[in-house]
Amino acid sequence: MAGRRKTTKKDVTPKRVTSYTPKSTFKLYPKSKSLSAYSAPDYSSLPPTDESARFGWAGADAAEEAYAQLAGDFPKFFIANQLNATDGKRVVLWDCAKKVLGDHIPTNYQEVGDCVSQGAANAVAYLQVVEINRLNEPEKYRPVFQPYIYGVSRVLIGNGKIRGDGSIGVWAAEGVRKYGILAADEQDVPAYSGSIARSWGKSGPPDKFVQIGKKHLIQTIAKVTTYEQVRDAIVNGYPVTVASDRGFRMNGTADRGKLWGSVYGTWNHQMCFIGVDDDPKRPGVYVINSWGPNAHGKPVDDAPPGGFWVDADVVTYMVKQNDSFAFSQFDGFPEQELDFNLI
Repeated sequence: MAGRRKTTKKDVTPKRVTSYTPKSTFKLYPKSKSLSAYSAPDYSSLPPTDESARFGWAGADAAEEAYAQLAGDFPKFFIANQLNATDGKRVVLWDCAKKVLGDHIPTNYQEVGDCVSQGAANAVAYLQVVEINRLNEPEKYRPVFQPYIYGVSRVLIGNGKIRGDGSIGVWAAEGVRKYGILAADEQDVPAYSGSIARSWGKSGPPDKFVQIGKKHLIQTIAKVTTYEQVRDAIVNGYPVTVASDRGFRMNGTADRGKLWGSVYGTWNHQMCFIGVDDDPKRPGVYVINSWGPNAHGKPVDDAPPGGFWVDADVVTYMVKQNDSFAFSQFDGFPEQELDFNLI
């Protein structure tokens, strides 16, 4: 089956990978491609997303049922040819964004309960900049259109089972694996809005956009269920979507040069892990949210605004709810040493 790596005896004593050719059907975009007139929205002056529009994850029970139906499409998570230890490492994927774009990827600002698509879109965005930076190929980063993922997940994968806002992480993962992604600057794509998200979430994306999206598949996606798996994924350049009911206080707390989230209440919500610092004194993962750049206070370090660091034990609690996924464009998850000096 495409996307599933078969375990053979060769994997028992792996050889070091010195070069790797992607086997994926995920395609980045040539710089010469003609684009529509697109300008990234500026959310810098807006307050955080209104509380009534923040949440849209259908919950652990719905996720468990959905994954049971789709589990055969997902390989088990592993890092192929893993030789280098990941414990004690600090890797932040926004370093790639700064190398490729010269700045952070803009923080999303959701208007309705489409957080599942927002988290998945962030995973694809950071996957793009890692790939461009790692391979140093003449590709162009293009922003991901969240309503496409929302419509695909709810309609083409979920078959319209959810009324009202919301989706499931595994539906979004299966959606981008099967139907790919749509760039926000593609010709005729409307600007993001809550009304567009709800329209496409009810009826599905227009077929002409589905045909475009299917040219840009994310080949391999695997469920992660431990902090260690999240750490391994990010150290090797793979962002992780995380859907759970774990809530936090809106404003982070500074400690050890980072802005940390404090556990509080319940959020039925999907976000995206994009950085890890396995500091033995306080190991954690950085999560980027989709409530605008002003949602959680100004980062203490060089992290993108609109997110916060999450302690390792809290990460484990979140991913144990079985709806969190590492995104890769490869057939399997090969070990790769990130070189932030390529560009």
